[in-house]
Amino acid sequence: LGCSQLKRLDEFINKRRDLAKRYDKAFSILPITLPWQHIDSYSSYHLYVIRLHQNKGTDYGKIFFNLRELGIGVNTHYIPIHTQPYYKNFGFKKGDYPEAENYYSEAISLPLYPSMSIKQQNHVINSLKSLLVA
Repeated sequence: LGCSQLKRLDEFINKRRDLAKRYDKAFSILPITLPWQHIDSYSSYHLYVIRLHQNKGTDYGKIFFNLRELGIGVNTHYIPIHTQPYYKNFGFKKGDYPEAENYYSEAISLPLYPSMSIKQQNHVINSLKSLLVA
């Protein structure tokens, strides 16, 4: 299976990159930070993580759970490691790494996969726009 998928890797990456460009264009005016990529790099867009601007009144929980209720498979990335039970046992606590915690409170991974249709992506785009503009 892996070998057969490797033959299609360029196709999968190109599809992800095309979808990411559509997200970039659609979300460029919203109060979010889009994924950044250095000009000399080439991303496969394994993930498409946006960052909400909570300081502008955006409610992370409302956005996240409303997208889920609309059937959109959003996820969180990444839970700060110092808040994991294993590290708490070593004395790490909330507040030790405020920027990691801040990132976690704002980052949402949007669906992005090679077989995603334009119709599916438009559902994500229109749903997020309606939640952030409302």
